[in-house]
Amino acid sequence: MMIGVFTALSLSVSGVFAIWHYWGPSESGKGLLSSSIAEFEYGTVYITKVLSTDGDYSSVSIKKVGTLNIGGEVTLNSQKGSSVTYAVTFYNSTDVSYYYNETQVVSWDNDKIGYTVSGISQKDEIPAKTYRTINVTFAYATNDVSEAVLSSNLHFNFVVDKESIGGIVAQTAVDRFRDILNNKVAPDSYDTLENAMSDRSGWNKASAVTYIGNVSGSNSTDSKVIETLFGEEFMSMDLDGDGKAEPITIMIKRENLDGNNSTGADYTYTSWGREYVVSGVEMTIYITSQNLDNVSSGQSVTVYAASFTKLPNSQEWVQLVPLTKGEADANNYDGYGSANSFNTDTWISVDGKTIEEHATSNS
Repeated sequence: MMIGVFTALSLSVSGVFAIWHYWGPSESGKGLLSSSIAEFEYGTVYITKVLSTDGDYSSVSIKKVGTLNIGGEVTLNSQKGSSVTYAVTFYNSTDVSYYYNETQVVSWDNDKIGYTVSGISQKDEIPAKTYRTINVTFAYATNDVSEAVLSSNLHFNFVVDKESIGGIVAQTAVDRFRDILNNKVAPDSYDTLENAMSDRSGWNKASAVTYIGNVSGSNSTDSKVIETLFGEEFMSMDLDGDGKAEPITIMIKRENLDGNNSTGADYTYTSWGREYVVSGVEMTIYITSQNLDNVSSGQSVTVYAASFTKLPNSQEWVQLVPLTKGEADANNYDGYGSANSFNTDTWISVDGKTIEEHATSNS
């Protein structure tokens, strides 16, 4: 028997930079969330059909009574084997996977009768835009058949796949990054980013490879630039609907990924009084929604990455490496101390390629 604790199903995202429309069939429960940048319309997982399929009983009137609830009255026969089975069909109207978590009793007035759920187990998936049917059977829980009437209400709880939501957040960040590079966020958004990377404090300031991020404990100027360019509201989101906002960590890195000095951009840096020119650098954005407060140095972190370059004789930044899911080792932003960031040099995609391999294969 599956009986659990009720958890309200919700999804709260604010500060997004695109309008995401998750359309479902006409019965879809929809919500509208306001943000400082756009409005986000989303669907949900909901019941589409409730049908009696089998049993030996006197009468039943179970029906859908809420987005994820069924309820009504069951009257069994006064014999031990009496039961009734209902098929309950769910539809996931969103663009991400949801997983079955538990079934919870909202109301139940007869402890002589119980229920079982079959056809689904905890953590079973309902992929995006798909249906899933499960069975709910009402039957006597003991040998006492003296009370045959039950009035009840059951709630089915599904949880969002946070990694899928993290991928949507990452794609939104990539779209915003493209606009930053091409001065569509502000007339000087690219210069703002470039200047911050050139002024980056720490060991990588005078280097052919530089990065900037908004990680916890980083230089306040670094974090402030990221928040200014991407929007402060984007830096934390409630990704799984538990009412707690997870931090969104962004790292931006410039380096020559494809070995071609004629693509990308150039910049100069000074070291020991000597000026150096770095040619053909691409710009890569790394994004994770994993809470880095809960990881230790060297632990794998799920990180999405995408790279941009400029073609010869063009001023427009174009995408060289599409948004790709991978992993990187947790470490400290400045290379020592607690693991509050991740090492971009260790990033490997899910298919085992480095960011350089992705860049050269697409160039």
